[in-house]
Amino acid sequence: MANDQEENHTWLTEFTNQEDAYVSKASIRYRCPKCQNLLKQRQGKNGLFWGCESFPQCDYTAGDQAGKPVRAKRYFCPACSSELKKITTKENVFWGCTNYPDCHVTVADDNGVPTPPKKYPCRVCGHYLILKKGRSGHFWGCIKYPECRHTLDDFEGKPVPRKKTR
Repeated sequence: MANDQEENHTWLTEFTNQEDAYVSKASIRYRCPKCQNLLKQRQGKNGLFWGCESFPQCDYTAGDQAGKPVRAKRYFCPACSSELKKITTKENVFWGCTNYPDCHVTVADDNGVPTPPKKYPCRVCGHYLILKKGRSGHFWGCIKYPECRHTLDDFEGKPVPRKKTR
């Protein structure tokens, strides 16, 4: 036993006496939440990100924030609970359901975050109306489109109810 301690002490002494030997801080390892393998920092076309080392068997990725993996916040469709995706066109930015064409829900964008819809009830089907943008400008349409095609005009961010005709 004493011989083992003496041998370890000799190795440690020799290692630390080398000119090019140094001890740095331990690296932090991050585990993939899907498969428990290690995450690796990688360079992509949009900058640094973290990806599972077992890619392509595991497709988990996370963004990079100050050298640490950070999963982007996800937003879900108020009608079908599928994930919402940010869509940018020439003149408009909005969030659309990834379950399209089965779900036609779109939600307005508020500085990179989907705006929580104001609860204006649809008088036809009982669901609620959301603000949409069409060829002629903004309008309010039922969240259950195309099953319900009820729409109302928009005035300063609020739906304008139609007067009942007798």
